[in-house]
Amino acid sequence: DGKGDNQNTAIPYARGTYVQCIDANQGAYFEQMLLLPCVLAEFRSRRPGDGGGKKIIGFPEHITSDFGSIGDFAASAELAFGTILQRAYCLLGARMHYGHPDIMNKEFMMQQGGVSKATKTLNLSEDIFAGMDFVLRGGGRTIKHREYFHLAKGRDLGFNTVLAFFSKLSSGAGEQLLTRQTMRLGQLLPLPEFLSFYYAHMGHYLTQWAVSWGLPVLTIVWLLILLNGCEDLNDVSIKCIVGGQSAASVMAEAWQYIYSGNLLIVFLVAQMAPVFFETWMQDGIVMSLTRLVKQILTLSPIMFIFQAKVIGFYTMNELKYGGASYVATGRGLPTERRPFIGAIGEGGELIPGGLYLDYARLTYYDGACLLVLIILVSVAGGMEHTGPQLVGIIVSLGLVTISWLLAPFVFNPYQFRPYCWMMDLKAWVRFFLEDGGKHWKKWYMQDQLKPRRGFRATVLEFGFFIELFWVLCCFASLNARTALLCQVSTAWRVWYWLLLMP
Repeated sequence: DGKGDNQNTAIPYARGTYVQCIDANQGAYFEQMLLLPCVLAEFRSRRPGDGGGKKIIGFPEHITSDFGSIGDFAASAELAFGTILQRAYCLLGARMHYGHPDIMNKEFMMQQGGVSKATKTLNLSEDIFAGMDFVLRGGGRTIKHREYFHLAKGRDLGFNTVLAFFSKLSSGAGEQLLTRQTMRLGQLLPLPEFLSFYYAHMGHYLTQWAVSWGLPVLTIVWLLILLNGCEDLNDVSIKCIVGGQSAASVMAEAWQYIYSGNLLIVFLVAQMAPVFFETWMQDGIVMSLTRLVKQILTLSPIMFIFQAKVIGFYTMNELKYGGASYVATGRGLPTERRPFIGAIGEGGELIPGGLYLDYARLTYYDGACLLVLIILVSVAGGMEHTGPQLVGIIVSLGLVTISWLLAPFVFNPYQFRPYCWMMDLKAWVRFFLEDGGKHWKKWYMQDQLKPRRGFRATVLEFGFFIELFWVLCCFASLNARTALLCQVSTAWRVWYWLLLMP
């Protein structure tokens, strides 16, 4: 399928013993080619049959597309992943083959079926399966990482193209969890190597989903505890201690420990540490600090919070429904503006397609729900008389809500230009009102009402457990009110219908 099939078909016809499969957006340097004898010496055997040639030698990439805020963010992430993280993964035994600069022994690759897996949908991340199969075959095979040799690499520069690239990686990671290679590595690898393998690959994507869903779930729990507090002492259905601590103060103390300012600082430092130290080693402390401050001032936390949400969505969507496919990012210029909901063509017709349609299911709906939860918590008295204890959770909620709702507009070129804004407004009106809303109906039927796959897929939805919990709460509340009415009135059957109201 695509690139994987092309590579495997060409391998038998390649000259020489060692192969390197690079992408079309990569380039080489003459000075680096002078180091090829050193690269080939990595495969040298000390004696016949010792397995010295059974290797995959990995190399980093020199990212040349580090201009513009989004391009700089993507280049920084690639810099950390291709250098300092790969050195750690290689030491821990978790490095696999990520394609591109890696050089492999052609003969051993042909023995395991090629340099890529090419099954459509299942092997969307085709490169890594060469490393997984290589490790599973054993027999002295090793995967190493060296940094004296590299190739040029041009990454995505625009907001939408970067997220499209990560959507492809996330869907590929979701499919990796379903493969026999992952299952066999989990059974055969020693525990330290397996934990490193999990953290370096699918564990990262599952963690992004857990982090993205963690804050809304905690906010729901916060609201439920506030609504079940002991402030109303006349409610005999709730057993409360007179003079006890209020629910708002209890939650404020909990948030003070869970989302303390020191913990947030440590978390931010840990996230930025790989790029900071790698830049320090390569370019010096001044350049490292300058790059760090520049990225913070250009709202990199907003970008990476949004990116984590997209990664988590596509990973879990792939596990639940499948259907991964290759995403052609295009790698266009970062100056191209994406409309809000559609563009008006030369003939006056509406061409749907824009930021709202791209990210409604991914982040906008969840961001709006989180904003409503924050308002309900405030109305329920969760922020009264708490002092500075809620600073950490408020900052976290604010960053996540702003990122999920506004990040596409913040990083969209010419977003707030008056002419562009007026065109977006016209397209928005036509999208919802033209011909009885035919554009909206078509989009909603195709993208929002996707057919599910029975009860097995339904129970995997987080909303299913929320709805089930809501039903249980309604039954518990009904029982409590029934018991209360039976105590205060003998004619409770006459008024029982009032108890059925939620």
